[in-house]
Amino acid sequence: MQPRTLQWQFVTFVRILFAIHLIYSGGAYIFFGWVPSAFFNPASPVGRFMVELDTIGLYPLVKYLEFTLGLLALADRFTPLVAVMEFPITVMIAYLNIFVEGAIAPRHYYTGVQELAINVAVLMGYGAYYRSMLSARNAPRWLWQAPDSPSPAAEQPAGQLSIWLIFAALMAVVLAASWFLGSADRRLPPRDWLPPVLSFVAMLALQRFARPAAERGA
Repeated sequence: MQPRTLQWQFVTFVRILFAIHLIYSGGAYIFFGWVPSAFFNPASPVGRFMVELDTIGLYPLVKYLEFTLGLLALADRFTPLVAVMEFPITVMIAYLNIFVEGAIAPRHYYTGVQELAINVAVLMGYGAYYRSMLSARNAPRWLWQAPDSPSPAAEQPAGQLSIWLIFAALMAVVLAASWFLGSADRRLPPRDWLPPVLSFVAMLALQRFARPAAERGA
């Protein structure tokens, strides 16, 4: 069992606070249909924004996501992931409250800053789990590999053939989708096929120039 240090007390407090905010925000909409008063104010730019989100079905999705993330945070399950997933929503809320709606309804200054501060506090409290993501350069690691696992051995010729086959299959999918899903006057535009081609060429160039450096290091 983790010792009940000051760090544990503070992080546990902000985690539960974070969870309650999410559950309250999502649950009020899910169970009672509650929406902010700006929803019904045509003079409110944020209200019009939320109405449009509701029209395309994104507003309910956000509320169900918040409720689910709140339950996970309350149960202390996947909390670092919960904090990251909620952060873009929190930043959007803070931006709308502070910079868009603040001049109309100053109360929103408090709401936006509060949500952002709580989310950032949780991120900081679990910051060690993001440490590997803060490195300037990172070797590729599959999801099932540990971040500090040894680098895989140099690829054999069969591996080189595999990447060409993968690229060919990817291009076949891209070209087919661009042709059959695009409008008649927008079939195979450069924006569809040029980025993967340039990316593959760049990868081959990096591989070519990285080899001599690796050999010198050996």
